[in-house]
Amino acid sequence: MTTAMSHVRKPSVAMWLSTFCCGLGQIYCGRVGRGLVMYCLSMMIWPLMAITIFSGSTMIVFAVFAALVLAIGLLNLWSASDARATARSMAAIDFEPREYNRPLVYGLMLLTWFPYVIGLALFLRANVVEAFYLPSSSMAPSFIPGDRILANKLGIETASFSPGDLVVFRNPQNRQQKFIKRIVGLPGDTVEIKSGQLLINGRPLEREPVPAADETSSMNVEGRQAFYEWSGARRYSILIDKPGDNANLPPQTVPAGSYFVLGDHRGQSHDSREFGAVSHGEIVGQVIFLYCPGDTWKRFGAIR
Repeated sequence: MTTAMSHVRKPSVAMWLSTFCCGLGQIYCGRVGRGLVMYCLSMMIWPLMAITIFSGSTMIVFAVFAALVLAIGLLNLWSASDARATARSMAAIDFEPREYNRPLVYGLMLLTWFPYVIGLALFLRANVVEAFYLPSSSMAPSFIPGDRILANKLGIETASFSPGDLVVFRNPQNRQQKFIKRIVGLPGDTVEIKSGQLLINGRPLEREPVPAADETSSMNVEGRQAFYEWSGARRYSILIDKPGDNANLPPQTVPAGSYFVLGDHRGQSHDSREFGAVSHGEIVGQVIFLYCPGDTWKRFGAIR
């Protein structure tokens, strides 16, 4: 093999360069114009995503944001595939390196790309969506230990919540800790528990046992029983370990700008019964998706 032939472009190298930095594989193959176009397009999409985020929290904004995420993903895949194909087509060509075909140039492009992408990823985590892990059974049977969920943080400061919504919030007793609970009481509501029955504004929430054929009935062990409970228009499952779990709670009015939250596993949850209503300012996100179930993938999907 001659010294000149050592400059043959390698498809795997071209592909990985464009995977880590859109367009860099094309520059590696001497297609500098195409590579720079891909690089600039990818750098333009990220700011558009940030602008979209601050445009509001309507369905149109969500759709535009999702389209931009899809666009950057497809652009990166196309860049990597095109770079690999270009390098393959040059397999028999004695490539003459240009001035820009140097490790220093590749390194500088990667150095500009990585902080940009990582910075935006951190921005999205802080303002758009964040993943959380459930270590306990306080939300069983809706969630079990090991479940991983996504919480929407977009527009959370001005969001309107409904009874039955699942939210992530800072523990009022330890703000370094975050809890996932279900809203049962809205601002101004009177919340009371009598003999284990939850009452909102003096009316008991409708409840019925989960049928044996329902898969959540698998939680009915060692005296536990699952129930369907209706809060507003939402139906969800709760778990009772034994009759009389936290049987009574005196009537209390939820303060303005706050919410009364409970865990679905009523006997194993640390919630508003202990630390009181949670202010809107402590809520950091609303649970929207179960992306990694702790048991079966049948539970994978959007939270209803």
